[in-house]
Amino acid sequence: MKNWAMEIFTLSGCEYCEALERGLKLSGITYNNINVTNNDFLGDKLEETYQCESYPMVILKEPINKIWLPESSLLPSPNIEIYNSIPQLLLKINQIHKNEI
Repeated sequence: MKNWAMEIFTLSGCEYCEALERGLKLSGITYNNINVTNNDFLGDKLEETYQCESYPMVILKEPINKIWLPESSLLPSPNIEIYNSIPQLLLKINQIHKNEI
């Protein structure tokens, strides 16, 4: 497998964050979970950068640069994609992961 580097930004008690983690674990996809619950600076920086106050946020760094957000007011970008549900997000991540095996 090529390099795989993915970070997920989550909040404690967030049902969507927990569902994403369960789905990634079931799929055997490695990731670094960064919980921003007790890190106001990082949470504020993410929310400002991506114009999004909802979680989870996902950043795939390798093999491609891709960012998935549940919402955003940013202008469209080829590397930022808005997802509508956790199952949809997991499907997109799995498709990229499968192509890298």
